[in-house]
Amino acid sequence: MDSFLTWLIHPVTVAATALLILNDQVLKAAYPGWLTGKLSDVAGLVMAPPLLAVVLALLLAGCGRLPVLRHTVRIAGPGSGRTPSHLLAAVSIFVVGVGFTAAKATPEGAATASAVWGVVDGPSVILADGTDLLALPALALAWWTWRSAVARPSLARWLRMVAVLVVLPIAGLGVAATSAPRYDDAVALYEWRDVAVAGIGNAYHDSREPYTWWVGADDGPTFSELPEGGYELFSKQPPPAASGEDCSARDPGHCFRIVPRRLAVQESRDGGANWRVAWQVDEDARQRLATAIPGMRDVQEYLSSRALLVRDQPGGGVVVLVANGRDGFARRDTAGRWERIGFGTLAGDSFRQQQPATPIPGVAEATVTVGWRVAVPLSVVVGSLVVLAGCATLLTRRYGWFVIPLAAVGGALGLVALGVYVPYALRGANSDDGVGSVLVVALIVGMTAVPAGVAVLVANVTAPSQAVAGRICVAGIVAGAMVPLPLLLRLLTGWPPQRVAVVAVPIVAMVVMVVGIPWAIRYAVRRVPGRGSSSAGTPPWTPPDPPWPETGDAPRTA
Repeated sequence: MDSFLTWLIHPVTVAATALLILNDQVLKAAYPGWLTGKLSDVAGLVMAPPLLAVVLALLLAGCGRLPVLRHTVRIAGPGSGRTPSHLLAAVSIFVVGVGFTAAKATPEGAATASAVWGVVDGPSVILADGTDLLALPALALAWWTWRSAVARPSLARWLRMVAVLVVLPIAGLGVAATSAPRYDDAVALYEWRDVAVAGIGNAYHDSREPYTWWVGADDGPTFSELPEGGYELFSKQPPPAASGEDCSARDPGHCFRIVPRRLAVQESRDGGANWRVAWQVDEDARQRLATAIPGMRDVQEYLSSRALLVRDQPGGGVVVLVANGRDGFARRDTAGRWERIGFGTLAGDSFRQQQPATPIPGVAEATVTVGWRVAVPLSVVVGSLVVLAGCATLLTRRYGWFVIPLAAVGGALGLVALGVYVPYALRGANSDDGVGSVLVVALIVGMTAVPAGVAVLVANVTAPSQAVAGRICVAGIVAGAMVPLPLLLRLLTGWPPQRVAVVAVPIVAMVVMVVGIPWAIRYAVRRVPGRGSSSAGTPPWTPPDPPWPETGDAPRTA
């Protein structure tokens, strides 16, 4: 087993495993998109073959079919390497490559992979995406790591223990935890075989195309999976999707239409000559709702009405079903009552899953949530940068210009992190992005608050700088405390609206930083004498030599 364990703990394999776990558990949630998706594919193709090879070797050895699975390294001679271990390594790479290609190239392969992976990691969704096949050259890197591994000496006993007890479980958990989040997204409605069919997408990915379809035999709120053979029919040739406007077939003058980029529906009783609002979630409530839905990015895109379907009922009246993106569906019954039903109840032969509508948070709850996710991290970075600028100036005045490059590096990294964080803050910073927020804030604090704290400690060694450093720290605290003022105002008065308050927080942060940093620098320059000034001689805390008592005795001579 030395060859495969060495392959598993090869530095490239370990790095790929770490990248896979970091990307899937942190980066995908914080920065979803093309790059993080492809990083997982590349890292997985590098680390999956050695993991599969170890598992296969254990299984084959346990079954007695391969009692000895060992590679004998032959330094000399061109014929070395044709051994069972090479064959198993090649088979592992081949199986991973074929499985990856099948899952990404065809809808049927993706559906099969989702079903198989659901056994390992619970309900999972793997989507076919031909662009992911660009990651296949990573298998060449996996083969290179295998050739590099078998050329190494046999593992020491402690390395075998590390490989089996540490790396193998971590790699297995990393693979089992790589399923991307699934954010159900009501993106389309169809009328098929005289029933309403809802198209459900996964908002985690950029595409808003449905990956599965639910049948609403009673036009909601209960749905079921497509009947046998229906999935293939829909995936190959779906019926025309419902548009944003529809009318009753029995009463053509009774029409409904969605309001683009809003959660709202209008109704007309005269064939579209006049319209009135029949149902809506007002803008402030929609922004508050966005704080309660995980992974929400563009509110106007993912939390708006997209399509509706008007269904005449046998007993009279109409039922209206509206696809509202991440909020699920809204439904109007025959009595004219509207209700947000979320994704309703998905019922099957052996399961029943309820996904009710997400409650809309109150003003206080939503404001506090956004405050913790947006204002607090921005307060930390603004206060840290003010303290860093002031204390760096103080140290430069006291000890020389060599301090400036060190402070500049910390400040630049803090500004870069701030530049990454501000767009995140403007999106509303919803719950599943919390890990990404923690990473950015950790970088900001590590590159600003820590150097500033060291600067304060050093500055306090000299007595004249104590008051200056203390006031700079107070200024940093005050500057940071000013950042949440828009949210505090909303919490106390209910004004300004949620979106305005969220946008105002980064604006206040930038204004406070632009004003506070020059102030801290100017204050330190004016209060602390330069290195070459006369007051920078003997440290003031060093007491002068005590005066010797005067005596009238003349010096004695020997």
